[in-house]
Amino acid sequence: MRNPFLINRTYTISYIAAWILVAGIHAVVLWLASGQELEIAVSDSLIFNFLFAGIALGLWYSIRYYDFNKAGIQDRLLNHLLIALIVLGVWLGAGYLILSTIWPDKPDYHIFLADSLPWHAISGFFFYLLIILIYYLYINNEDRKARISKESALHLQVKEAEIERLKAQINPHFLFNSLNSVSSLITNQPDQAREMLVRLSGFLRYALENRHNNLTSLQAELENIRYYLEIEKVRFGARLQFDLNVPDDCLIMTIPHMILQPLVENSIKHGVYESTEPVRIELKATFSSPQMLHIEVSNDFDPEAPPRKGKGIGLINTKNRLYLAYNCDNCLAVERSENRFIVKLTIPQYPDHE
Repeated sequence: MRNPFLINRTYTISYIAAWILVAGIHAVVLWLASGQELEIAVSDSLIFNFLFAGIALGLWYSIRYYDFNKAGIQDRLLNHLLIALIVLGVWLGAGYLILSTIWPDKPDYHIFLADSLPWHAISGFFFYLLIILIYYLYINNEDRKARISKESALHLQVKEAEIERLKAQINPHFLFNSLNSVSSLITNQPDQAREMLVRLSGFLRYALENRHNNLTSLQAELENIRYYLEIEKVRFGARLQFDLNVPDDCLIMTIPHMILQPLVENSIKHGVYESTEPVRIELKATFSSPQMLHIEVSNDFDPEAPPRKGKGIGLINTKNRLYLAYNCDNCLAVERSENRFIVKLTIPQYPDHE
């Protein structure tokens, strides 16, 4: 970690300007209050203040690379007191020697210089405290930013792990249902069972090849949804009707990978399963400003049919994944009319983790 006064040009110029201001005030006070010649007052101020400015830069290394936190309060105070005494001794000795050399024929000033050393020591001690305080504040601020950065990175890792866990719950859930469907067809309708396996292979290939991608295009996701619906169409025949109504300008939009499949699966589970009549599943997409993709998945259902047992894992996982991806509590909404069930997704096109 570099000295905070030297990390960039602005800070360095500000540091020099601050000492010039202090030196100017010192020189004016010395000139007016002590009656010293202007040249002597200016040289006294410049020598003492810029000597301390240089020493203050070196103090950074005694603070940055010595772990005062491991010591007790008394030890830390003693260490700082010793460092302050050394700094003041070097500073006053060097300043006195330089000024005595510059003005060898000014005996009155020599007397004044010797008498003013205690006042210089007091001002130097306050300078020391101020510089040390600035260094500690800078170190604490940098440590806080580093800690926040580490916590953010850890939070992102936890978020990605949670997304993978939710996706892992969805895929076996669908695979279990699909294999049961194939099993029920393989004896009486082997051709349809073979057709289901081919489509299931395409569906799983998409899921596996893209399992590490959090985002995918709506077009790719819809192609996979068609695989899924064609698989279920083999099983349910005319009872399952579906309509994908998506404008071309929405196809390039991004959505979380495998976010639509559990919603369509729910539509089949709570619509087609429970009805002896044809059930229409509709998927619509629209795009609005500011940069929002809206998707609706809806299905007919029989309001008089007994509800199927289940924990609602599809909706729960979808809501959780949207929250993790976009930090959005209302990205998923559910509407239920007399015989129509609608799930609405609102997907920002600039997720916070991109």
